[in-house]
Amino acid sequence: MSGAFRFETFVDTHSNIFNEYLSSVAANLSKENEEYKAIQDEIESLYQQYPKVLGVFDTERTAELTKEECAAVIKVTELKNKLTDMEMQSVYFRGCYDSVGYLKKAGIL
Repeated sequence: MSGAFRFETFVDTHSNIFNEYLSSVAANLSKENEEYKAIQDEIESLYQQYPKVLGVFDTERTAELTKEECAAVIKVTELKNKLTDMEMQSVYFRGCYDSVGYLKKAGIL
Protein backbone atom coordinates (compact mmCIF):
# COMPACT_ATOMS: atom_id res chain seq x y z
CA MET A 1 0.00 0.00 0.00
CA SER A 2 1.20 3.49 -0.80
CA GLY A 3 2.64 5.29 2.23
CA ALA A 4 1.14 8.62 1.10
CA PHE A 5 -2.38 7.26 0.99
CA ARG A 6 -4.70 8.71 3.63
CA PHE A 7 -7.98 6.83 3.88
CA GLU A 8 -11.08 8.98 4.19
CA THR A 9 -14.53 7.66 3.53
CA PHE A 10 -17.02 9.59 1.48
CA VAL A 11 -19.14 10.02 4.60
CA ASP A 12 -16.17 11.43 6.54
CA THR A 13 -15.38 13.93 3.82
CA HIS A 14 -18.88 14.89 2.74
CA SER A 15 -21.13 14.17 5.73
CA ASN A 16 -22.93 17.48 5.20
CA ILE A 17 -24.18 16.36 1.76
CA PHE A 18 -24.41 12.60 2.29
CA ASN A 19 -28.23 12.56 2.31
CA GLU A 20 -28.25 14.54 -0.93
CA TYR A 21 -25.83 12.02 -2.42
CA LEU A 22 -28.09 9.13 -1.42
CA SER A 23 -31.09 10.95 -2.86
CA SER A 24 -29.27 11.49 -6.14
CA VAL A 25 -28.48 7.77 -6.41
CA ALA A 26 -32.18 6.98 -5.89
CA ALA A 27 -33.29 9.77 -8.24
CA ASN A 28 -31.22 8.29 -11.06
CA LEU A 29 -33.19 5.06 -10.80
CA SER A 30 -36.26 6.61 -12.41
CA LYS A 31 -34.10 7.71 -15.33
CA GLU A 32 -32.06 4.53 -15.70
CA ASN A 33 -34.31 1.68 -14.54
CA GLU A 34 -37.47 0.92 -16.52
CA GLU A 35 -38.96 -1.28 -13.79
CA TYR A 36 -38.52 1.48 -11.20
CA LYS A 37 -40.17 4.02 -13.51
CA ALA A 38 -43.05 1.62 -14.22
CA ILE A 39 -43.68 1.19 -10.49
CA GLN A 40 -43.68 4.97 -10.00
CA ASP A 41 -46.16 5.28 -12.87
CA GLU A 42 -48.38 2.58 -11.35
CA ILE A 43 -48.42 4.43 -8.02
CA GLU A 44 -49.33 7.68 -9.78
CA SER A 45 -52.09 5.89 -11.66
CA LEU A 46 -53.53 4.59 -8.38
CA TYR A 47 -53.42 8.11 -6.93
CA GLN A 48 -55.31 9.42 -9.95
CA GLN A 49 -57.86 6.63 -9.80
CA TYR A 50 -58.30 6.95 -6.02
CA PRO A 51 -57.54 10.56 -4.98
CA LYS A 52 -58.21 9.84 -1.29
CA VAL A 53 -55.33 7.35 -1.26
CA LEU A 54 -52.75 10.10 -1.73
CA GLY A 55 -54.25 11.88 1.27
CA VAL A 56 -53.60 8.83 3.42
CA PHE A 57 -49.88 9.23 2.78
CA ASP A 58 -49.69 13.03 2.74
CA THR A 59 -51.78 14.03 5.75
CA GLU A 60 -52.07 13.07 9.37
CA ARG A 61 -55.86 13.12 9.35
CA THR A 62 -58.08 10.11 9.35
CA ALA A 63 -59.99 9.31 6.18
CA GLU A 64 -62.96 7.16 5.39
CA LEU A 65 -62.09 4.87 2.52
CA THR A 66 -64.09 2.46 0.43
CA LYS A 67 -63.05 -1.17 0.15
CA GLU A 68 -61.44 -0.38 -3.23
CA GLU A 69 -59.56 2.59 -1.79
CA CYS A 70 -58.28 0.41 1.07
CA ALA A 71 -57.04 -2.13 -1.46
CA ALA A 72 -55.34 0.72 -3.35
CA VAL A 73 -53.63 1.88 -0.13
CA ILE A 74 -52.30 -1.63 0.39
CA LYS A 75 -51.11 -1.83 -3.24
CA VAL A 76 -49.41 1.59 -3.04
CA THR A 77 -47.69 0.55 0.19
CA GLU A 78 -46.44 -2.65 -1.43
CA LEU A 79 -45.18 -0.71 -4.45
CA LYS A 80 -43.48 1.91 -2.27
CA ASN A 81 -41.75 -0.89 -0.36
CA LYS A 82 -40.56 -2.34 -3.67
CA LEU A 83 -39.19 1.06 -4.69
CA THR A 84 -37.38 1.33 -1.36
CA ASP A 85 -35.87 -2.12 -1.86
CA MET A 86 -34.66 -1.09 -5.31
CA GLU A 87 -33.21 2.15 -3.91
CA MET A 88 -31.37 0.30 -1.14
CA GLN A 89 -29.97 -2.17 -3.67
CA SER A 90 -28.81 0.70 -5.87
CA VAL A 91 -27.11 2.41 -2.93
CA TYR A 92 -25.49 -0.89 -1.90
CA PHE A 93 -24.05 -1.41 -5.37
CA ARG A 94 -22.92 2.21 -5.52
CA GLY A 95 -21.05 1.58 -2.27
CA CYS A 96 -19.42 -1.51 -3.79
CA TYR A 97 -18.41 0.56 -6.80
CA ASP A 98 -16.93 3.26 -4.54
CA SER A 99 -15.10 0.61 -2.50
CA VAL A 100 -13.28 -0.60 -5.60
CA GLY A 101 -12.32 3.02 -6.28
CA TYR A 102 -10.90 3.37 -2.77
CA LEU A 103 -8.93 0.12 -3.15
CA LYS A 104 -7.50 1.31 -6.48
CA LYS A 105 -6.62 4.65 -4.97
CA ALA A 106 -4.88 2.89 -2.10
CA GLY A 107 -2.88 0.82 -4.58
CA ILE A 108 -4.39 -2.45 -3.35
CA LEU A 109 -6.00 -3.26 -6.70
